[in-house]
Amino acid sequence: MALLLDEEISLASEERRSRWMRRRLEVFCLVSMAVAGVELVVHVVALLWREGPFVRNLAAHSPHDVLPDLVAMLVFFFGYRCARDRRLDRAAVIRYSFWLLVAAGVITFLVRPLFATFPIRTLVSNLSPEQVASQPSLVGRVLLIHLVGALFIPWTVREAARVLAALCGLALLSDFLFVEGTIGHRIFEVFILPTAGIPGLLYCWFRYSRFRSRFTLEHVLGRYGQLQQELQQARAVHEMLFPREITEGPFQLRYRYEPMQQLGGDFVYVRRDEAGRLNVVVLDVTGHGITAALTVNRIHGELDRLFGEHAALRPGDVLEALNRYFCVSIAKHDIYATAVAVRHDGQADRLEWANAGHPPPFVLDTRGGCTALDSNAIMLGVLDEPLYECATQSRPFAEGDRIVMYTDGATEAHDRNDRMLGIEGLQRALLDETARTRDNQVSEQLLRDIQRFRSGPPEDDILIVELSRGRAECAIAAEEVTSK
Repeated sequence: MALLLDEEISLASEERRSRWMRRRLEVFCLVSMAVAGVELVVHVVALLWREGPFVRNLAAHSPHDVLPDLVAMLVFFFGYRCARDRRLDRAAVIRYSFWLLVAAGVITFLVRPLFATFPIRTLVSNLSPEQVASQPSLVGRVLLIHLVGALFIPWTVREAARVLAALCGLALLSDFLFVEGTIGHRIFEVFILPTAGIPGLLYCWFRYSRFRSRFTLEHVLGRYGQLQQELQQARAVHEMLFPREITEGPFQLRYRYEPMQQLGGDFVYVRRDEAGRLNVVVLDVTGHGITAALTVNRIHGELDRLFGEHAALRPGDVLEALNRYFCVSIAKHDIYATAVAVRHDGQADRLEWANAGHPPPFVLDTRGGCTALDSNAIMLGVLDEPLYECATQSRPFAEGDRIVMYTDGATEAHDRNDRMLGIEGLQRALLDETARTRDNQVSEQLLRDIQRFRSGPPEDDILIVELSRGRAECAIAAEEVTSK
């Protein structure tokens, strides 16, 4: 099952953050090892400068000076080796970062006092209760460890709060074990220690918010570019379903298509049967974009099946079969379509047609007449058998006549004053272009008129299909000779 965009961004951002955290965890471990090493060198040099034999000084001061530094170096070296393990998943990296900071707190609050030659309580035993209550060492150490960890490791606020809670617990345990204080001092520490994590929490919130915003933008832009490329490829595949124009022979078929988006739901299907009759189906699927284009792909396969099994289907039968297909498999997804089907028999000079809720095609004859073929059935997918009927009608279609079919995107174009072109406006433009055009390319000129009338980008898919019956070349030549 495909992920939603928010889920995809969340998973991808966490994967990016885990790689980022692994790198920062390596740096944190290296820096911590370097600091512990420097402290170790300083302590060893200090022991060398002390009076007396070095071995005796080392034995006397190593528990609270040298050993904690060695423990810290070993702990962070282990953490560095773990962070470099590329098999760690996101949860493991977060878990290691948590335990490394806890280990740093254990070294600071428990190991150093435990290895010391005297407990910390001797340092504060001479202080008054008020001075003990205001002792800032534990708060300062929690602040230092937590803030350094937050600066290096890209936690979320929740993850940083977990580390802060662990450090506060260790600090309170250290205070209880090694510091002599009153009950008021203990209560004061419980409330004051969490405030040491405020700078680290704020920094983690700020950094993670910026990271998430930047990553979301980058991810969306990347997905948009990928989607655009995929849509271009899908459009090339989708347009392979459209037939080639017919420019020679007794029939001429031309069409112009302008989808609202990369893909659209307008489609023209052309099939010539064994008797030489030309079948043309123009459809307009509800909706736009990928959904409509996928529906067109299914309808194309169904039309191939229909004409492959029943080549002599009349236009009304074709639309009734398509309506049955919609009711069974497509209409349950609230997808419908309007369609007009025509069949031209050149030997009989007749045009058969049926219209299922589609805008009326116009038949232009050689005498200048313009006849609209109004709808004689409702759109596909609304009613199933036996309630649905779509009768086949016929009319004369002689040499030189043409029929122009179109989708509702042509008539629903709006100008800058929000006036719609409408069917009557399209008919006027069609008659004007017919009067000016003699090379059977009314569809191209009509689309240009719509684009000039329209204000802004298309609001719907536009498809204009022009089917004409050409005159015999000998008859045209005879007319030209007679005129001379």
